Amino acid sequence: MPGSPYIETPQGLMTWPKLLRLVIPTFSVFLAVAIWQGVFVEFIVLAIIIAFIIAFVRK
Repeated sequence: MPGSPYIETPQGLMTWPKLLRLVIPTFSVFLAVAIWQGVFVEFIVLAIIIAFIIAFVRK
C-alpha cells in the first residue's frame, strides 16, 4: 500500500526522507575523514557494532 498511513504527519514523526537527510551526509563526512586518516576498517567495524546494538535495543 503506497503512501503514509497518516492523513497528516504527526509532530515529531521521523520518516525515511527526514532520516536519510540526516544520516547520509553525516555518515559520508565521517567516512571521508576515516579514509583520510587511514582508519577505514576501524570505522566500518564501529559502525557495524553500533548497528547491532541499535537493532538489539529496538528488539
